[in-house]
Amino acid sequence: MKNLLLFAFAILTFFPLHAFSDEPITNGEDLIRQMNSRYADSWYKHLTFKQNMFRYKNDSLVRNEIWLVAYSAPSKLHIRYNDFSSGRGWLVVNDTLYSFNHSKLIGKRPRLHELVILGYDVYAADPAVIIPKIKAIGFDFSQVEIVEIKGKEYYQVGDYNEMCFFVGKDDLLFFGVRRVDENGVKETFYHKYKEFYGKQVATEVQYYENGQMYLYEKYFDIRLPSCMPADFFTPKLFNETRW
Repeated sequence: MKNLLLFAFAILTFFPLHAFSDEPITNGEDLIRQMNSRYADSWYKHLTFKQNMFRYKNDSLVRNEIWLVAYSAPSKLHIRYNDFSSGRGWLVVNDTLYSFNHSKLIGKRPRLHELVILGYDVYAADPAVIIPKIKAIGFDFSQVEIVEIKGKEYYQVGDYNEMCFFVGKDDLLFFGVRRVDENGVKETFYHKYKEFYGKQVATEVQYYENGQMYLYEKYFDIRLPSCMPADFFTPKLFNETRW
């Protein structure tokens, strides 16, 4: 009996209690909390990568370019088109989007970036901060069901005929979003999660409009720095930023 108790204690010590805390998910809040609980100890706070961006029209490739991307939790994103000398790109910081062209700020507007929040922030930041943001975007947290897509089960949160997002039922990894409006259906899906230093990173993103893919992003040169300067996300330092 003593040996059994010692074995049980060792198991609980090796596997944190929150690893066994998954409970039935009945609303969006439950799901967000479980996503965070599953990965909070192993997710990254900072990420840089290059993305090969392919833009399509009527199934034909019309443009291909490389973008440089830096992310820092929560909700900080810096994107450069082609290279640092192009003077083109944008920042997301403090839920605001800053657009740059010819090395000058050309636009600024509020932006809750749902892909950044659901694909990255949800695992790295306090759910108490993230949940209100997701609700503010417009997802109905009271609607949750399990659906099957290409043989895999996902949680679907929201109204499929208006706006919803999908999360893997077993791995709790963000899969995609769907929006329906007067112009039709837009969907975005994250694919090919790979481990980098034991951390999960989606390496491909596909964008669809009315069932046709119009944008495909493939990530490479993926790095997970231990820290990232705040200057990377300071609009007035956009032109000086390098990583």
